[in-house]
Amino acid sequence: MKMPRPAASLLALSLAAPLAGCPEQRSRTEVKPPPQATLAAGTAGAPDVLTLRRPAGPEYFGFYVGGKKAGWLRTDLTRELRDGKDVLVARETMVLKVKTDGRPVERRQEEERIFEARPGGRLLSFTADMRGDGGDRLLRGTCARGRCTVKVESPGRAPVERVLEVTVPSEQADPARLAAARRTTVRGPVIETLRIKVKQMETSFVRREKLVRGGAEEEVSVVAEQEVGDRMPLEYRIADDGRVLDIRQGDGLVVLPEPEARATSLEDVDLPLLGRVALPRPLPSDVPAKITYDLAGLPRPFWTNSERQRFEAGPNGTARLTVTARAPAAADPARDTPLAQAGRGADPADLAATGAVDSDAPEIVALAREIAGDAPGAYAAAKRLNEHVHRLLTTTMGASQDRASDVLRARQGDCSEHALLTVALARAIGIPAREVYGLVYSRMGGQEGLYWHDWVEIRSAGEWIAIDPTFGQPVADATHIALSGGDRSEVGGLLTALKVMAVEVHPPEATPQRAVRPASGVK
Repeated sequence: MKMPRPAASLLALSLAAPLAGCPEQRSRTEVKPPPQATLAAGTAGAPDVLTLRRPAGPEYFGFYVGGKKAGWLRTDLTRELRDGKDVLVARETMVLKVKTDGRPVERRQEEERIFEARPGGRLLSFTADMRGDGGDRLLRGTCARGRCTVKVESPGRAPVERVLEVTVPSEQADPARLAAARRTTVRGPVIETLRIKVKQMETSFVRREKLVRGGAEEEVSVVAEQEVGDRMPLEYRIADDGRVLDIRQGDGLVVLPEPEARATSLEDVDLPLLGRVALPRPLPSDVPAKITYDLAGLPRPFWTNSERQRFEAGPNGTARLTVTARAPAAADPARDTPLAQAGRGADPADLAATGAVDSDAPEIVALAREIAGDAPGAYAAAKRLNEHVHRLLTTTMGASQDRASDVLRARQGDCSEHALLTVALARAIGIPAREVYGLVYSRMGGQEGLYWHDWVEIRSAGEWIAIDPTFGQPVADATHIALSGGDRSEVGGLLTALKVMAVEVHPPEATPQRAVRPASGVK
């Protein structure tokens, strides 16, 4: 089971992240910083990543989802000597401990990133150690001359190596405090260790505001952090002495500074039930179908139209969303893009092998070719892949894997694993494919409603076609509400904020084809 990721590395705790190889780890060596004159001070004397004000020692935070504490975070940034080099060492420990469908799920991730200790320096190496839900993995990364080489080690598997073309600046060791202190925007790439990919981040000073806490008033800086293109940033409130007072994404996710004992004391949280969106009536899972939803609590940046979804403004700031599920043009074999031409003109990102979507793994490639067989078109082949994954995987909550080849070996998982494996199989034979994240109508714990869910889109005949391997649907029904890509980084703040005020099921325009709908597999 995985929950929406709140953007950026601080809160990537429910999705486990790999670690990468760096110089031999040693006990800390406390060193006296070099004279300031050698540090290339910030512009016009402004603070730089070395001279920022920060609290002494590690900082602990409690991680709250919908008002319930589901995890904790420990961060530390120190200046040390490693192999005779002056370096900046950023450490993070992230723990998520929840229940999903009554089953305990725990994920622990520890990262260490080593930067040159100078403004404008670069990332030298990193490690990421992930344990628990999602699978155990260790990443070791070394960086030089504009590229980082990442070695991934997993129990019982041969090591895998990935190369990323990137130079990560030392300013990414503490971008939020830097943006607050300089009242500016810090831009640059980071390495997301879960999927072993590069993300372009933007951390911006937004405003000054006054907070009243404990009867005292304090003026603080507000900073927004997000991947470029995200629609809901992570928002920090930072005091002038460098204390982080809170981190929020919408109303759904809140991170608060706390003493260690309090931060690491967690509540009993059933995450899928906490994220459930209630409905005024049951919904059909027929295809074709058209359903209109009146939604409250969905910010306008999420009102994105597509082949399936159309938004318009409703009363009192609500969004009126109509989802149409129909047979795609590619259902006609004469219009289905020939499989050999499926990737022409596609965005390279929709065809690429990544650390998570390892579509270049030999076992993935072999299985994809076997399943697709003599399918002439991209959609015809994708339907075969979709049905195979639906039958192959045992739907199990709280048994997640973060890499497609690991899903194939385990042959079990929830909707995330179904979607991940299907995307990898599709890309392995040249079909553009991507994960989709949003809500779907289902039942859990005896309660019907909309639950967070992953499914897949593949491209053929000039359109993206939604398919659902968890439910075995060659056309995802109209209860699927797409809100994000498989990254999930921008939707965490929607948890507990979204409400369905009304639903209209339109009369069928054609003879329905009954869809398969197990009452499980959602997030």
